[in-house]
Amino acid sequence: MKKLLVAAAALSCLPGVAFAQEEESAGNLFDGARIEARLGYETPTVSGDGDIYKIGSAVSYGAEIGFDLAVSNKVTVGPFVNYEFSGVELCDGPDCLKVKGNLAAGGRVGVELSPTTALYGKLGYASLTIEATSGATTASDSKGGVYGALGVEIAVSKNAYINVEGAYADFGDFYGTGFNLQRRQASVGFGFRF
Repeated sequence: MKKLLVAAAALSCLPGVAFAQEEESAGNLFDGARIEARLGYETPTVSGDGDIYKIGSAVSYGAEIGFDLAVSNKVTVGPFVNYEFSGVELCDGPDCLKVKGNLAAGGRVGVELSPTTALYGKLGYASLTIEATSGATTASDSKGGVYGALGVEIAVSKNAYINVEGAYADFGDFYGTGFNLQRRQASVGFGFRF
């Protein structure tokens, strides 16, 4: 009789053990090295005197690599770097201003909201490359500044995920004009973890 009671008690614990193992496995969905393709819509602007002026709005596309390390069963931290090409162009006759691309690098903190969903924030450095053309003359320069982003990541399988993200960068004074240069972007990503 004692053996039967012990066996029944052991069997009643098995679903709890299986559930705990499943939970632990799900927690690992946001941990590890990752690479993602990104597609966004961006609006670089200059602001000053209480007004904001758009340089333009266009599609951006690129990639990001990063590594997320679990520091608890709900929180991950790690570095990231991404580069995105831009389609932004503003022309007045033969004179054009183009945004060639944006580089961002820094740290990312993620918080698990459910076994398949996490909220994350990014903070770091960004560099925006601008090209100016006037007739046959072309020159380009890069402006550096502060970068931040907030997003939601959803695991669609053990190794694949999608995300939605909003990002903002401030590059400071726009070539001595007294206006600040910024970049606002909304993007989606599709990535893999290794």
